Amino acid sequence: MVEGVLLLTGYYSVALAEIAGADGGMVNPIAQGFEPGGARFFCAAKALRRCLLMNTCWMRGFCRKLVCTLRCAVWAAPLALSAHVVETGHATVSLSGKQVFVAISIPVAALVGADDNADGQLDRAEIQAHQAALIAQVQSAVALDGDGRKALWSQMVLTPTPMPDAPASGTPPAPQLPQILVVGAANWESVPAVVTLDYSLWSRVPLAPLGVSGPVVETLKVNVSRTQDGKTLTQEVGLLSPGQSRLEFFAPVHRHVANFVHHGFDHIMGGADHIVFLVALLASGISVRRWAVLLTAFTVAHGVTFGLASLGWVSVSAALVEPAIAASIVLVSALHLLRMQMLLKWELLLVFGLGLVHGLGFASAMREDGSSLSIALSPYPVWSIVGFNLGIEAGQCAVALALYALVQVLRHLFARQADAVWQRFAGAVAMAMGAFWLVERVV
Repeated sequence: MVEGVLLLTGYYSVALAEIAGADGGMVNPIAQGFEPGGARFFCAAKALRRCLLMNTCWMRGFCRKLVCTLRCAVWAAPLALSAHVVETGHATVSLSGKQVFVAISIPVAALVGADDNADGQLDRAEIQAHQAALIAQVQSAVALDGDGRKALWSQMVLTPTPMPDAPASGTPPAPQLPQILVVGAANWESVPAVVTLDYSLWSRVPLAPLGVSGPVVETLKVNVSRTQDGKTLTQEVGLLSPGQSRLEFFAPVHRHVANFVHHGFDHIMGGADHIVFLVALLASGISVRRWAVLLTAFTVAHGVTFGLASLGWVSVSAALVEPAIAASIVLVSALHLLRMQMLLKWELLLVFGLGLVHGLGFASAMREDGSSLSIALSPYPVWSIVGFNLGIEAGQCAVALALYALVQVLRHLFARQADAVWQRFAGAVAMAMGAFWLVERVV
């Protein structure tokens, strides 16, 4: 993508000159790859085994078999095709007083009704013939708000961008999508403090030209700067994706935290395996004190690994993490169904260890939809992680409150003696779902 963006720089300058003159305040869009690194994830099964309370030979034998099964399931997991996060576009937004200048490289596959010869590219003749329709598509899908007021587009120019030539060494260039460069100018009624970008131009066809295997998640890297007299005063970078198509720039820290709280809440409420794990864990023992202790341990644990993974200090393949999460559901359900009682301190250690795995699962899911890079690029990465974990905690509390309300209704209808029946039923359902997910993710 870097080579393509470097090529766009020249076209960007020419097109900008057509609508706004030679404005030195714009910042050239130069993409930089993000490749989070980190230590290898060690096998969690050993830690889980130490957390179990072994009282009888039978229990020791059962746990050894369970740990062995978990090891085999994790290490035998094939390196399945995970989603590739690909930067298919780049945007530069330059604010100068009440004016804003925008340059966006947009994949041709995101536009419709202009590729007359169906070659997957747009030449100057096609752009000229469908200019009004293309500009209408762009303006309806790219919205700039300043303090709640929309910027009004004044001018817009579309320019085709050629595919890069092969390097002098003869090696082929990195696979890229055909793109067009859109340069526009807009105005606000007053100088905004907080700028919001909404973007919805994503490819409408499979991204086969990228030459990668497995699903592809498109991203748009956005560089926003404030300029005055040709000098850059401040600058922020963000990453848009189909799962996060709206970004705020120059917002105070509490707005960033609030945005990631909302994102964390949506994330856990949309993760069926995490919710099933919580229900299996909480349903095995109805006690407010127990719930508070275990939920706190789980939150702290997944917060640690999620933070480390989001900052790029730990990187674990989803092919290992996802089966381990399913195995954690089977483990918790099996302990309950087999009536293997544990002291609260040992149960806390077990839940903490499983929380470390689930934190990696949260990070893996965000990495596959491109959201994790939003944290890395955020001006407040630590506060973003805190906000996301607060959202996860709010979702967990919502699940716990809903389960507690259900418990009270069941006790009112069937008396407290019926607790064992629905608890074992919930454990059996959770174990069946966990086993299904484990087989699905391993095979």
